[in-house]
Amino acid sequence: MPIRCHRRGVTLLELLVVLAVLGVLIGLLLPAVQNVRGAAARMTCQNNLKQVALAFHHSESARGTLPQAADYVPSKPQVGVSWAVTGLPYLEQGELYRQALANYRLEFRGFRNPPHAGVVTVVKAYTCPADGRLTAPITDDKGYAAAYGSYEAVGGGADFNGAIREARGVRLTEVTDGTSSTLMLGERTPRGKYFAGNWYALSLPGSDDVAGSGGGLSLLLTAQPYPSYICMSPPFKFGPGRVENPCDHFHFWSLHPGGANFALCDGSVRFLRYAVEPLMAALGSRAGGEVVSLD
Repeated sequence: MPIRCHRRGVTLLELLVVLAVLGVLIGLLLPAVQNVRGAAARMTCQNNLKQVALAFHHSESARGTLPQAADYVPSKPQVGVSWAVTGLPYLEQGELYRQALANYRLEFRGFRNPPHAGVVTVVKAYTCPADGRLTAPITDDKGYAAAYGSYEAVGGGADFNGAIREARGVRLTEVTDGTSSTLMLGERTPRGKYFAGNWYALSLPGSDDVAGSGGGLSLLLTAQPYPSYICMSPPFKFGPGRVENPCDHFHFWSLHPGGANFALCDGSVRFLRYAVEPLMAALGSRAGGEVVSLD
């Protein structure tokens, strides 16, 4: 007598139960995956910032001072470049540095490519992986193409009393508040349009972040006191921001939840939460006599 097998199909109810269970599991796993990715991005960002901080130290050893916010091209003293350009040789980017100086001698503004190939060259050490926009050059709605960066030098308070100055470089021995409690570099998520936050073309504090006036990586103050025609209500303080808000171009912030990474003058990197904002003026000062502890 033949053996008969009776196969029962999956009912609609059972299928719905399985799908519901899978949905719950995915809902539980997704935040964990996002947290892991966020932590990895923050760690890579810290490593990049550490590289730049060490480049600043190598510059201090070679030239006697930390990089200044605006340095000048030899034989063309009216042409300024930012620390992001002068720091290239200490990030194993010597050829890009030489090319940049040669191109700045040819053309002052630094926005046209050619000759300025550097304006669309991504320098990985200057970018935080939490900002996925920065892996390639960005072309904005006006057709301006540029590579953007995530870090700004800290110029101190309203009187530019920080470790990074415009006029001349600071020696580490001038950081009398202590190199382990004085900020040197920090995160500022770039606007990513009209050259605001590009690493290659120089902008000085107070300039408006529109094409023709720069907006490159130079320095920010711990509380930016200068208005622009876009944002007329300073000071702009350390706190959360939004990429689409042009006013957030004027203060330190990041895409990491709750705070941003900073490099101190001793070369260490710390994640500072926005709650430390009342201490930012003291942390940005190199010789104010303040006693500040981050521990």
